[in-house]
Formats: sequence, C-alpha cells, structure tokens
Amino acid sequence: MSQSLAAAGPVAELALAGDLTRPARLTVPDLLAWPQREAEVSFDCATSGIQHHRFTGPLLHDVLTAAVPGFDPARRKDRLRFLIAVSGSDGHHALLSWAEIDPDFGRAPVLLAVTIDETPLDRAGPQLVLPQDRCGARHISGINAIRVDGGYTPWA
Repeated sequence: MSQSLAAAGPVAELALAGDLTRPARLTVPDLLAWPQREAEVSFDCATSGIQHHRFTGPLLHDVLTAAVPGFDPARRKDRLRFLIAVSGSDGHHALLSWAEIDPDFGRAPVLLAVTIDETPLDRAGPQLVLPQDRCGARHISGINAIRVDGGYTPWA
C-alpha cells in the first residue's frame, strides 16, 4: 500500500457472493478495470428536494457477468430467476432482478459508481446508481456486499 493511501485510511471493499463461479472482493480501484460509464442523475428526494449528481463507474451487469453467475447461458430465460441483493455500510439495502440489468431484457444502465461529482469513492466505497429511478430510494452508498441468488426453481 502506498504511503499516501495508508495515511488516507483504508480502502473500502465489497464482497461479491452467492450463485457465482468467481466470487470476489473488490475495491473502487478494482472497479476501474471495467469500462467506465458516466451518468447525470437527478433524484427527487422527499426530504431534501431535487439533487443533481454526475457519477462514473462500470455497469453492474459487466461486473457481475465477470463473476460468472450460475445460470445456464444456453437457456436464455434461465437468468430471469436470478436476484441481486445490494447492501451498504449504512444498513441500506436494495433488490434488483437480473432481467432488469440484462441487455437482452430491461437493459437498465445500473452503475457501481466509483466517483460522484468527480470525487473518488475509494475510502467510502462504491455506490449503486439507478439513473432511471425518479427518487434515490434504491441508491446505496458505501456498498459492502452484493449477493446474486438463483432463487426459486420450480422445475428443480
């Protein structure tokens, strides 16, 4: 660890777990390995009004695909039973479906943000950003865990 990074404090880490062939522990610097996207987002918050932010980071779909989810890629609809649970260090949680982020279905551009308004999130941890959501209720700061779950399989 570099001297300046050590002086700044620890780098936040998130755990990718669940029905994955390659579970991992990732930091914000690790997330820079994926293609970065930018999103200008306006959240209409009930308590603080409209907030405008610019986020950058990889698509959640790209990061989870690299972890190799346990669905059968030859059976296109098999991935529809998968859920994604995201937890933040502040106790907030959000649940998404795989179909929501999959390019063949919902194609939502959900980000694992590594910056907010050009400020790096190395120490705070990545943020879950759903640009399509009108309010920021599913926005999760300081992500510490993402769990992919194959869910219910009635044919099993």
